Amino acid sequence: MAYEKFLHVKHGGNVPLSWIDFSISVNPFFPKFFDNYEIELNTLSSRYIYFEDIEESISKKISHDINLCAGTTESLYLLNMAFNNDVVIEKGSYGEYERVAKLFNKNVHIVDSVMNHEYNNCIVILNNPKNPNGDFFNYNTIKNFVESNLSKNNIPVLDDAFLDFILFDSNDWEKKWTFEGAIHLRTYTKSYSLPGIRVGYFIDPYDKMKKFKMPWSIGSIGKLFLIKMLKDDGEFLKYSMNLLDIERRRINAILDTDNKSPFFFCRVNNKKELIEVLNNNKMMVRDCSSFGYDNFIRFGIRKHFENNKLIDILKNYL
Repeated sequence: MAYEKFLHVKHGGNVPLSWIDFSISVNPFFPKFFDNYEIELNTLSSRYIYFEDIEESISKKISHDINLCAGTTESLYLLNMAFNNDVVIEKGSYGEYERVAKLFNKNVHIVDSVMNHEYNNCIVILNNPKNPNGDFFNYNTIKNFVESNLSKNNIPVLDDAFLDFILFDSNDWEKKWTFEGAIHLRTYTKSYSLPGIRVGYFIDPYDKMKKFKMPWSIGSIGKLFLIKMLKDDGEFLKYSMNLLDIERRRINAILDTDNKSPFFFCRVNNKKELIEVLNNNKMMVRDCSSFGYDNFIRFGIRKHFENNKLIDILKNYL
């Protein structure tokens, strides 16, 4: 399949189902607790979906009030509806930060680093680990980011979409890594291998975003997933993330890197040819041109045998 077909894809995952898709950073292991759900789903689908009880359960678990929504991208719309402030983002950030802000006629200030900028009274967005380069900021660094921006009357926003891939060993990371005065955007669908089910939550200490939520934004499949996820109590994450962590360490050794994220960010030679070769072998990586990195690709960590197929080709272009 031609390289040009995928050149302008802004999000990963737009590949044939028979391919190995490294373009998205999603857990390659599927939760067994979500097998054989047809009867329960039929029951849920026959009625309107309410999930206040689930919100209450999660809020109690992490000791912070949460609002369920259809993933991080919906949260970005709610954020920009709720606040009129300009938006500050880093160069090379997730494209939806800028696109959604401009849909609401916001001024968007693109800076080299949101850790050190000159703006006041703005929404300032940081994702950790950073997408696409995978940089991971420790607890104290994030704490300083929040405090520094609050001192400038900014609204710090933390996109935690990939954080559970790194902090999976901690049963209380959602509680510990919630910072006073910061808005948090979180999603379940990447770490639970269900990107087609749009489920996540936000924490808004300003209590403004929830009034813009659509009713029933999470459907019956999403609610059933949440019910089963809470019953599983993190067991699937611990099991599958340990397997992914083994692969991350192995790939780090092969590529001589020190990556802590669930995806790798690589400068390559002849990117066009590389993607053509991968296409011919029914594999796809993420072209990082849309992030502003013309000679880079990003690939998510998958199962051992799948990673081997990719690396056997990739090593010829590094």
